[in-house]
Amino acid sequence: MIIKNINNINKEARFTIIGSGPASISLALELEKKDIDVTMIEAGDLFPNEDNQKLYEGKNIGDNYFDLDVTRLRCFGGSSQHWAGWCRNLDEYDFNDWPISKTDLDIYLENACEILEIEKKFFSKKINNEMNQIGFNFSPPVRFNEKYYDHIKNSKKISLVLNTSLLKIIGNQDQKVESIDVFNLNKIKNIGVKNLILACGGIENSRILLWSKNNSNNFLKNINPGHYWMEHPHYEVGNFVGKSKNLKKIINTNFSKDNYFFLSFNNDFNNLNKIQNNSIRFQYQTNSNFKDQVIYELSCYGPKFAKELFNLFQNNQACFYKIKMIWEQIPNLDSKIILSSSKKDMFDIPRVELNWKKKINDLNTPLKCLTELGNFFIKNDIGRVGIYDFVQNKSDFPLDDEIGGHHHMGGTRMGNGLDKYDVVDKNLKVLTTQNLYIAGSSVFRSGGHANPTLTIVQLSLKLADHLAKL
Repeated sequence: MIIKNINNINKEARFTIIGSGPASISLALELEKKDIDVTMIEAGDLFPNEDNQKLYEGKNIGDNYFDLDVTRLRCFGGSSQHWAGWCRNLDEYDFNDWPISKTDLDIYLENACEILEIEKKFFSKKINNEMNQIGFNFSPPVRFNEKYYDHIKNSKKISLVLNTSLLKIIGNQDQKVESIDVFNLNKIKNIGVKNLILACGGIENSRILLWSKNNSNNFLKNINPGHYWMEHPHYEVGNFVGKSKNLKKIINTNFSKDNYFFLSFNNDFNNLNKIQNNSIRFQYQTNSNFKDQVIYELSCYGPKFAKELFNLFQNNQACFYKIKMIWEQIPNLDSKIILSSSKKDMFDIPRVELNWKKKINDLNTPLKCLTELGNFFIKNDIGRVGIYDFVQNKSDFPLDDEIGGHHHMGGTRMGNGLDKYDVVDKNLKVLTTQNLYIAGSSVFRSGGHANPTLTIVQLSLKLADHLAKL
């Protein structure tokens, strides 16, 4: 049901969820199946508006990144409203440093795929001992506000309150959440909660924890949120020109989307070369200027192949691709979310300062992958790979590229509690607390190369099973 006045919520609801994005809605729907009452509190309205987006303004103090009020949406359904729909699950070795394994999430894969309206099976074809051709599944994409609004409106178990901003979490010395302060119908109200799940996104989760900690003498005193914030670097790193006939011998050209195909080096190669998980995106090019430029550059260092390629080009037997890479960022303690010391929002809460910091060694991943890929293509008479200067020289990342995927990960990372920067345990409960949980990609300990939405939903379904047993 939809409730305007938060004073009218079900006081007996076992769980209060802050936020209404994919993590929140997936969790609420699963708890509803288990006949459990849930209150879901959303700061925004049904759709984004200028006033609500202003509350997401912040400052980037690290590497070049998107404006913080653009890269996320404050509304029902969250940032699913500008999600492109790319889906793939994390690889098994992505969980090497997590307190859970891939198998712990695999049991929720089918349900998560149904929610996102994608196929359960993900394409993978072995190319050689180091490399696979992979595929992504594509959600329509599902807009959670459109898909689930009527269901939640008519639900007897889920209460949704819109336009209600969380101001502060209030806990006691026993590390138990007792209540929350919210802004509802132009008034600050205090609402008691039994169990609280924070699911406000990969930036706001850290901000709320930091602010709540700063406003308490003892609550959350041993928790250090905000550190190890991650994104997936998204950059055009080179180009590829080759013989169409020979390429088709190794690439399943039937498994592509919008003239893309994808390769990924495996765990053995990555470990041997001390690089991160990765995916290489080949985007087919029809632009004649691009083709002419590639042939011209190739003639400078490979005149014999350039001549052969030109003849193939004339007979429509050559292929041209831009190479983009999406890869896992090296964990970086200095990449973090902090509270501004000077800028505050309308509720007098400090705005976010995002210090996204990549390491220069993050370029080792594209450099070693493209070098190996180039050698493979030469050996098999397929073509040539051109590597851009900033990758070869390990210089500054370009400022005019995709930059990232709007994938906000880390800050409330999952761990076993042995590291001072671990924030939640394997069941997503905030360490040392009794009844505070975190949902969403802020709990990711590593990013892999896959888009995070599918894993976010799987984690929410896993959390629902755990909460139902409390």
